[in-house]
Amino acid sequence: MSTSISLDYSDFYNLIDPLATRPLRLRTKPYTEGMTSEQAWKLFRGKFKPEHPLRLSAYQGGQATDFLWTAFPPLVCISSRVVELLTEHRITGWATYPVEVYGREGEPLPGYHGFSVTGPECKRDRSRSQIIEKPPPSPRGQSYQVYKGLYFDESQWDGSDIFLVRPFGGIVVTEKVYKLFKRNRVSNVRLIPLPKVEIDVILDEYEG
Repeated sequence: MSTSISLDYSDFYNLIDPLATRPLRLRTKPYTEGMTSEQAWKLFRGKFKPEHPLRLSAYQGGQATDFLWTAFPPLVCISSRVVELLTEHRITGWATYPVEVYGREGEPLPGYHGFSVTGPECKRDRSRSQIIEKPPPSPRGQSYQVYKGLYFDESQWDGSDIFLVRPFGGIVVTEKVYKLFKRNRVSNVRLIPLPKVEIDVILDEYEG
């Protein structure tokens, strides 16, 4: 797919954890000990599939939703319903790996898959973002600055429906995915148009 023309960034969305409290949230403990951040990243990027299903346990929340986020980013699980939607509508830039998910009482929760983003990793372009001042989050807090708008090096995008923007941009999806998820009420995921995304300026200090 050619990216020689300028993209309309309002047609792209940041796919993020809504940080809701009711959905189940997962962790690798006590089932999977010793997993490193590097191994988790390789799983997330579809670089390999584990020999055995990755076992994840719920530690908070109570609802089994379409997206199950974890305390070990970037690991995330999706329901079989989401897999069927992505497959049926020929969404590109994703894959799955086997997982076993267990609820708060240790009961198995079938029908989940590990979610990988296999689309390209595009470099974030800060030069097109506007730096704005945000008011203190609490009466005794301090104001802070954010980059308003998420942009990326368009030459690195291959047209995939799901891809990454780094650093600190995370998962980005096309309008096709946005409409598919909205139409089918895919739960426990938030989709923000890229021009409205806000990224804390202080994160630049942690860029490795």
